[in-house]
Amino acid sequence: MDASRTQRSLGAAFDPRRKIYRDPFNEAVVFIVSATGAAVVVPLILLVIGSFTGEFSLLTFVGASALLELVLIFGLTRPQMKPVERLGWAALWAFAAAALGAAFWALVFSTVL
Repeated sequence: MDASRTQRSLGAAFDPRRKIYRDPFNEAVVFIVSATGAAVVVPLILLVIGSFTGEFSLLTFVGASALLELVLIFGLTRPQMKPVERLGWAALWAFAAAALGAAFWALVFSTVL
């Protein structure tokens, strides 16, 4: 894939007016956004919110992590999938975000706040 096509594809991935169609590049973008969101973005957003509002309970933090991850995936990258694939992807990343959120809460959030 040449550089200009890659830039157009990456721009289209984050343009809400355009659908993301299934090809290896777009699937990699969705995977990277999902993994980065679950491991870094969502826990840090909740840490900043918690610094202003006070400490959340473990279940609140884990639930918010899963919910924000789904909003990030299906709101930002909008992957085009069959309904069964959407359910599988949502279950996978909601569980991953919940597990990573629980670890972040135990290791960072509860000790910092």
